[in-house]
Amino acid sequence: MREQSPGTAVATAELEATVHAGGFWRLVPESVPRVYDPVTYELLERVLRGLKRLERETE
Repeated sequence: MREQSPGTAVATAELEATVHAGGFWRLVPESVPRVYDPVTYELLERVLRGLKRLERETE
């Protein structure tokens, strides 16, 4: 089992609730699909790896 930082589960739940409620959709055009994957630990790790890769590429 993975250990999480204190508050990680709460922060993840808050992010998921915001996304599910459409909190970010006003920032993108209507042509962008409003379908997303459920927020999971694995998804967050994948996003983090991608962001770190982009950071390395721009250095």
